Amino acid sequence: MNNFEPHEMLTQGILSSYTLPFNLLIHLLTLSTEKPPSPASTHVILLALRQRFALARRFLRLFRFLESFSAAQKLYLSTASTAAEGPGGSKVPRRLGGPDIDAEVWLDIFGRTFNGMYLLLEASTIVDALEIDGLAVWAPQTGRRVSVEAQRFWLFALVCGLLAGLARIVKVLAYAPVPSAGEDYSRGMVDESREIAGAMPADEGREGKAETEKDLKNQEPASLRQVVEQRRKALEMGRRERQAKVRGLTCSVMASALDIALPGTAVGWLDLETGTVGVAMFITSILTGWDVWERCGREVSGTR
Repeated sequence: MNNFEPHEMLTQGILSSYTLPFNLLIHLLTLSTEKPPSPASTHVILLALRQRFALARRFLRLFRFLESFSAAQKLYLSTASTAAEGPGGSKVPRRLGGPDIDAEVWLDIFGRTFNGMYLLLEASTIVDALEIDGLAVWAPQTGRRVSVEAQRFWLFALVCGLLAGLARIVKVLAYAPVPSAGEDYSRGMVDESREIAGAMPADEGREGKAETEKDLKNQEPASLRQVVEQRRKALEMGRRERQAKVRGLTCSVMASALDIALPGTAVGWLDLETGTVGVAMFITSILTGWDVWERCGREVSGTR
């Protein structure tokens, strides 16, 4: 089994299963050159170009496994070092699987660890990917097996990311505050005004008491509207924040779910056409790029 790359599968799947982009490229090349190239030669050139780009990308992420392992270790240490209150005010370290540790935290730790294993195994086959005679780390059959195991670790990492995203979405929706009814504010304001009016001395007479009640009644609608408006703004702001968070988590979950198609097919757990996998990777690229674009927009707007 070949050591598939995400963008290799994207290019190969779309070009081999969907001929429209390939035919369009041939037509553009025909317009730009005097002699129209043959489809076979153009396809060979594109495949060679794809391999060069894939190899360049692998060199760029050659030591990325160190970042993944470091992130997993930092997350684990920060979780384990956070102590909980024990009997007598003593500090008790958190235990693995304890009820005070969220499940998505462990999913993040395992996901980053699996991703580090994927990148490490992939880095071990980069010398073989150069295809230089007499220069290889693994035997051909062993190299293919290592590549498959790398894809398997990537699949585990994607599943952990998918489950962690779903858990966070459920938590955001489950802990959404329930808005209070406006009658509670109205009832509280009326009761307060009655208490103030009833606490006046009796020697001031009915006229003074009536004037006080009239003033309180005039102030009540304005105060009530102000309290209700503040509460409404707070609820609206919280609702928008939850919607933005759920939208971002949903995009991440969808991207992870679509990414599973590539390693799942590489290890033989999914039976998908090459073109289907290529389209899935194309959609994933759009979702990931859109998430990065929105995050940059929030950072820029926050600095203003």
